[in-house]
Amino acid sequence: MYIDDLTDAVVECAKSKGWKVEAGIIYKKQTAEFEFGKFTPAGRDFSFSAEMKCANINSLIENIEEYYEDFDVDYETYIWLDQFGHGRNGAPYRMRAVLEDMEATEKMIEELLEAIKEMEVPEEY
Repeated sequence: MYIDDLTDAVVECAKSKGWKVEAGIIYKKQTAEFEFGKFTPAGRDFSFSAEMKCANINSLIENIEEYYEDFDVDYETYIWLDQFGHGRNGAPYRMRAVLEDMEATEKMIEELLEAIKEMEVPEEY
């Protein structure tokens, strides 16, 4: 499987889970770059980037795992609150609602990661 085919397969997998995906391939570096985007339950337009090296699905999985493990629900909640603890920039008004939305966002990332892990890819890729 070539990097083009694997990139297309990842895009289709993510789209089947409700994600919007922009993908590009840098052929000189044999790297595919992905921008995954999805609205959170509260309507936040959330996105993150990941990359796959040398048509190696495991490099993409590792990159997404690292992002997932570093995703800080408390920090993400904090940046959506104003000085009074209320949502700003379209975030919910109640602190708990913002926190729950960020917890749901973390779950969305986890579900995408699991879907990509479950993709059937030839072992050498």
